[in-house]
Amino acid sequence: MDEREFFDKLAPTWDANEVLSTPEHVRHVLSRIGIKKGDRVLDLGTGTGVLLPEIAAMTGKDGKITAVDYSRGMLDRAIDKCSGLCPKPDFICMDFETETIAGEFDHIILYCVYPHLHTPIDTMKWMRGVNLADGGHITVAFPTDEHFINSVHREKHSESDCLPPAEELAAWFRLNGLDAHVVESNADNYIISISKNPCE
Repeated sequence: MDEREFFDKLAPTWDANEVLSTPEHVRHVLSRIGIKKGDRVLDLGTGTGVLLPEIAAMTGKDGKITAVDYSRGMLDRAIDKCSGLCPKPDFICMDFETETIAGEFDHIILYCVYPHLHTPIDTMKWMRGVNLADGGHITVAFPTDEHFINSVHREKHSESDCLPPAEELAAWFRLNGLDAHVVESNADNYIISISKNPCE
């Protein structure tokens, strides 16, 4: 079973089994990102849209939300749950590592997505160069630490790489020319931010 089939199969029961991404926890993660009214937000690997209601509340009606996932099953769940939001998200089913997303965004979020990337550095550089607005941020985040994430992936036998500690991953990003720093790293949150300065 490939990853797309894996997530399509899990989509109907995903929300019932996702116990970490409570609204309170999601609000905390997003509060560390700095989303403001009117911001343009790209949610990569949106899954069933767990972040979308809170993003919409933060951007307000003048914001713009684009939600991308390559699992049709996951995206259909997100559409069913979140199509009534204001602003209404644009939902796109695609592989963002091999296809180009149109537009510029103030925030690009990869929530519980990073270990599933096949070419992480290339993908981050491409997103920063093509989709991230000057002064914007790419955020890699999880509602727990790397130990829990890695244990879950081993248990489910999903195709993914191990998630290193946040400081190690941020250092690796910097070695590859990405302006990264750790926003938060503890048992409850793993948040790294990659910035794009106007002069880049």
